[in-house]
Amino acid sequence: MLTGDKIETATCIAISAGLKNKNQKLFYLRDAKNEEEVILQLNQFKNMEESVLIIDGSSLEIALAYQERLFFEVSIKAPSVLCCRCSPTQKSQIVATIKKYTDKRICSIGDGGNDVAMIQEAHVGIGIVGKEGKQASLAADYSITKFKHLNLLLLWFGRLSYKNTSTISQFVIHRGLIISFLQFIFSIMFYCSSVPLYNGVLISGYSSVFTALPVISLLLDKDTDINNVVKFPPLYKDLQKGRGLNIKSFLLWFFKSVFQAAIIIFGSTFLFDSIFLKIVTISFTCLIFAELLNVYTEVIYIIFNKLIR
Repeated sequence: MLTGDKIETATCIAISAGLKNKNQKLFYLRDAKNEEEVILQLNQFKNMEESVLIIDGSSLEIALAYQERLFFEVSIKAPSVLCCRCSPTQKSQIVATIKKYTDKRICSIGDGGNDVAMIQEAHVGIGIVGKEGKQASLAADYSITKFKHLNLLLLWFGRLSYKNTSTISQFVIHRGLIISFLQFIFSIMFYCSSVPLYNGVLISGYSSVFTALPVISLLLDKDTDINNVVKFPPLYKDLQKGRGLNIKSFLLWFFKSVFQAAIIIFGSTFLFDSIFLKIVTISFTCLIFAELLNVYTEVIYIIFNKLIR
C-alpha cells in the first residue's frame, strides 16, 4: 500500500482493509539516517516471519537510492508492505521497480491526483471517483465509484472479458487457418495451380454473413452467474494460469483446422464428381456447417460446465 498519510493513519487503514491479520506482527522501518541503518533494519526484518513491513518516506528514499535490490527482495516476500509519506514520484518509482524485479502484472488503484503517475506506470490502472476529484479516474484504464466495486470489476467483468476475448480469438484463428489449409491442399491436389478455391465474395461472406451471428452469440453465453463468481473466487484461478488462450489451446485449434480442412477438401473431391464448380459449392457448404458445429460444441461445453458446478 502506497500512501501519503502518516504512519499511524496508514496502519489503521491497513488493519481495516485486511492487509494485516491477527497473527501477523508490525515491523516499523522509519527515521533511518543513512544506508547502514536501512541495511541493518532490512536484514532484521528478513529474519522475521509473518510480519508486515511499514516504512516511512525518508527511509524509503534511502532504500530506493542505495539498496533497491535488497529492499525489493525483502519486501516481495512479506505478506504486506505499507509505504507511508510517499510522494507521487516515489509511488511511480516503486511500481516501475516492482515491474523490474518481478514478472507479475501490476495493477495500481488510486483516488487522487497524486496517484496519477502510479496509475499510468502500472500495467492496469484503476481510478476511484471520490472526494479528491476525478484526476485518477480520468487517467486510469478503468474507473469505479467505490473501492468495494473492485471485487466485481476483477472477478466478474474481468473474468467475462477474458473468456469472451479468448473464445472470439480462437474462432478468428480457426477461420483464417481453415481457409488457408483448404487453399493449400487444393493447390497441391491440382498440381500446384494458382487458381483460388474461393473468390473474394465467398471469403467475405463466410467471415461475415454466414457465420458472424453464431460466433457473436457465444458472447451471450455465461458459464456461471455473478453471485457464484463473487462467492467462489477460485473460479478465477484458471484465468490466472492463462488456460483460456495459450500455446496449448492454439495448437488444439491449429490441428482442428488442419483436420477439418482435409476432411472437407478430400470429401468434396473423391466422394463427388471432380468438377471445379461442384468442389467449390460442396466444400464451401461444408465449411459453413463445420463452423456452426464448432459453435455448437462450444455451447455444449459451456452448458456442461454449468451442470457440473
